[in-house]
Amino acid sequence: MSNEVSEKILNVAQDFVMERGYKAFSYRDLSKEIGIKTSSIHYYFPSKGDLGKSLVERFTKNVKASVELIDSTTQDPIEKIRKYIRIFYENLKAGDRVCFCAMLASDYANLPEDVQKEVINLIELHERWLTTVLESGLKKKIFRFSGKTEDKAKAIFSALEGATISSRAFANSERILMAEDMILSSLT
Repeated sequence: MSNEVSEKILNVAQDFVMERGYKAFSYRDLSKEIGIKTSSIHYYFPSKGDLGKSLVERFTKNVKASVELIDSTTQDPIEKIRKYIRIFYENLKAGDRVCFCAMLASDYANLPEDVQKEVINLIELHERWLTTVLESGLKKKIFRFSGKTEDKAKAIFSALEGATISSRAFANSERILMAEDMILSSLT
């Protein structure tokens, strides 16, 4: 039972982060949404920093699982990039939710230090995976671009984060697909 409650708290908190941002919800908001007392939330997550750290750690595990799934379903670097971008696209379409990482990064200055470190780790996970895909595409002579693969990976991730934010502002998830076209054309 306790695992169910903590997972429910994490699920609702993640939705709140993706819809509102880290600072824009309280334990009282979680309490109302879940139907439990705030003291119960404090039992599982003594502080909002503890909750934030757990959220980012769990999200990082989910990102790892997602990219591992992509890697297991195709060896084609173009297809990997497409599937990766579709995660951003589907997430936004599923409920006007901005990328979890983008929302936390936008609140970065207000995050506890432990949460800031986890956010950096999460961003670096995305960028390392993209770097690996780009290096594979270069080796296979599928991609042709100049510059460092690490820099290109950072630019791709930044473009996707920006695309999710502007897509939400304009209520147009197709902006992510425009970013996909631009990203893929810059690689080939």
